[in-house]
Amino acid sequence: MLPKLRWYDGLSAAWSPGEADARQQLTEFIATGLDAYSEGRDRPDRPFVSRLSPHLHFGELSPNQAWYAIKAARPEPDDNADRFLAELGWREFSYNLLYHEPTLVDRNLQRKFDRMTWPADEGLLAAWQRGRTGVPFVDAGMRQLWRTGYMHNRVRMVVGSFLVKNLQQDWRSGARWFWDTLVDADLANNSASWQWVAGTGADAAPYFRIFNPVTQGRKFDPEGQYVRSYVPELAGLPDKYLHCPWEAPEEVLLAAGVRLGDTYPLPIVDLKASRERALAGFKSLSA
Repeated sequence: MLPKLRWYDGLSAAWSPGEADARQQLTEFIATGLDAYSEGRDRPDRPFVSRLSPHLHFGELSPNQAWYAIKAARPEPDDNADRFLAELGWREFSYNLLYHEPTLVDRNLQRKFDRMTWPADEGLLAAWQRGRTGVPFVDAGMRQLWRTGYMHNRVRMVVGSFLVKNLQQDWRSGARWFWDTLVDADLANNSASWQWVAGTGADAAPYFRIFNPVTQGRKFDPEGQYVRSYVPELAGLPDKYLHCPWEAPEEVLLAAGVRLGDTYPLPIVDLKASRERALAGFKSLSA
């Protein structure tokens, strides 16, 4: 008899649904995460985000409850509290956007981008979904998503930009994958966020925003704790090469037990060349 597949173990270890758990999570965030939120919110290797989004989505906690709990805990002006309250504001902005633009879920908010072509490539999409792109910061995020139903917000922006700008895949493909895999999947926020990343949404200068996953990894996961957690086959690499193993000398790869194209994939796209293609394509729509 085959053993029962416990596909949900990663999710159950990461989340405790329910109203009582929502209140507990808010209390813990105020006690241990809020003081470092303004800067710590960008660090996927640090526990300074609220992890409240699923509770908000499922109505286990209301935005008003979160807002007034933060205000009660920080009655005086406070950069960290203000930053968190601003994020609650962005959440409500997405709902307002969807209310007034119900086609936000499947049509470019800026109609000029209807002329943009994203050639569908199932191989590229599958590599991205499985965390097998050969770009460690991207792969760590996609594996975290698959294992736990969650991805850190900074990493969401990076993997989204990589899919749309570097791989030139339609943002709707990414939105559908997030909808299927995120425990906090939210129609308004998911749609608005993907359009923001793609540059097709409510933004004034979209196409210049292309996240470099190597630069982002070095800045926000400088000791490599996040990447090593989800891409363990690269754990032996020194920090210098962890976010760009293709730049490592052969002897460094050998010492770390890494064989590119075997134990870990080579990059499926050239970051610099694909960035230039994306910039040219997006800029042509503004001509």
